[in-house]
Amino acid sequence: MMNSPKVNMSIQAAKKVNGLADPTKPFSSFMKYNKNDLEVTFHFIKAPAMTTFLKDKVFSMIKDNMMETYKKCPWGWNGKNKRAELFHKDARYILVRHSSDNSLAAFVHFRFDVENLIEVLYLYEIQIEKNVRGKGLGRYLMSLLETMAFHYKMKRIVLTVLKSEVDVVKFYFSLQYEIESYSPEDAFYYILSKKKKTLELTKN
Repeated sequence: MMNSPKVNMSIQAAKKVNGLADPTKPFSSFMKYNKNDLEVTFHFIKAPAMTTFLKDKVFSMIKDNMMETYKKCPWGWNGKNKRAELFHKDARYILVRHSSDNSLAAFVHFRFDVENLIEVLYLYEIQIEKNVRGKGLGRYLMSLLETMAFHYKMKRIVLTVLKSEVDVVKFYFSLQYEIESYSPEDAFYYILSKKKKTLELTKN
């Protein structure tokens, strides 16, 4: 089946941004966070460029944060499948490192992709170490993603969130994410999206 010209344009738009060496480059002055007794720096990397050591650190954080939650939902926990998703050739990362010792404090896994026939920034993961939560880092990272997505003229930011993660759902609603029209009503998760920029990216 052939794609329509509109869908082909969306595919090309996503491919173009995916091909950039570093899509965070225009926002280099915002690639740090120094607030609420937290000092971290951000680093962009594509999954194929990650070392085995770094992949293990990323996998370890998501396992610590999410394994028990996954086990309680119909998806279940499958480490092999999760690794395949995390380190897919199109996976893009913002790594958040402590300025003091360069250790991993958080990471964002996203892709520029086509979802429901339009070009989007799809947020796969935003994972933050338990001891650095509640300091505004998550909101700041979302404002950076939002700014980047609409800078590259993506039509939406899209993400999937488990309904059981009540505080996480509230967090996204507070950032003006909405339930997508194609999000299954009877599912155990929401597909959320945002169509326009509302968060201001400010230096800190």
